[in-house]
Amino acid sequence: MQAKRSRSLMKMLTDVSALALAVGALGACGGDSGPGSDTTLEGSLGDESVREQCTGEARQVDVNNDGVPDIRHHYDGQRRRCSEFDMNFDGQVDVTRFYDQSGERPLREEHDFDFDGRIDQISYYEGDQLVRKELDTNFDNRIDTWMWCAEGLVARAERDRQHGGETDTWEAYENGLLSEAKYDDNNDGRPEKWEIFNAGRLVEVRYDTDGDGRADRSEEIAESEAGPADEPVSCDGRPLEAQDQSEAQDHAADTDSPQDGTGQDGTVQDGTVQDGTVQDGTVDNGAGADGTPWAGTEDVSSSGGDDGEGQ
Repeated sequence: MQAKRSRSLMKMLTDVSALALAVGALGACGGDSGPGSDTTLEGSLGDESVREQCTGEARQVDVNNDGVPDIRHHYDGQRRRCSEFDMNFDGQVDVTRFYDQSGERPLREEHDFDFDGRIDQISYYEGDQLVRKELDTNFDNRIDTWMWCAEGLVARAERDRQHGGETDTWEAYENGLLSEAKYDDNNDGRPEKWEIFNAGRLVEVRYDTDGDGRADRSEEIAESEAGPADEPVSCDGRPLEAQDQSEAQDHAADTDSPQDGTGQDGTVQDGTVQDGTVQDGTVDNGAGADGTPWAGTEDVSSSGGDDGEGQ
């Protein structure tokens, strides 16, 4: 049933985003940079800026005290241009973050979820807000999912569901809840099927049976057949409860903690490691599947004021 496909699509979108929350715990071994490591992902909307090289005077942090830097902040004079993170301690860069002119707020983040040296997700920011994401969900070095965000929630999404190089699925959201999904199953560039949702629950399916681009048949979906209602979809993949708790903690830290004038990033966007203080230069005793300590969000936190910078 088409309803099941819609829900599985949104589960995929959030699961890929949430992958980064557990990226260090995977305990996977990284590989050498693949053939696409220095090129723009095909299908990206950010062709001109993607794969900008992260260069400049490097200030390094060794999170797990093995003598190999795990975080590198690159500076142009006194301004931080970008940071590189090795999430699984294999010596390869897994997350690259570029900053705006302040050197504190992120402009873009590039993620390698499967440690093959290729980008799998690109996140774009305006101010401190995540506004757009591009994802390669099947790891073929081609963008197949595009998401636009508003106030931390998904506002609309497009997807190349059949991986044919063209958008074939369009989704609209209201307050993070799916309100309409359109499908092009015959690859003619126009939808033949529309799904209508109310409060996250499928209520109607419309069909274009004569190929004129307009729905000419509809089917109401009984509540017993629609399945459970979808939950609001956040842009960074975190449950909304966790988002609200994080925002409350950030607010408490801002109001209760003295500021020393040092810039703090304080964000955890798309589940990446937080760009803050390395606590005593050690890991937090977290471990991956093979028992290897990993650099999770507790290892690099925003609670301090030195922003994870080395000497």
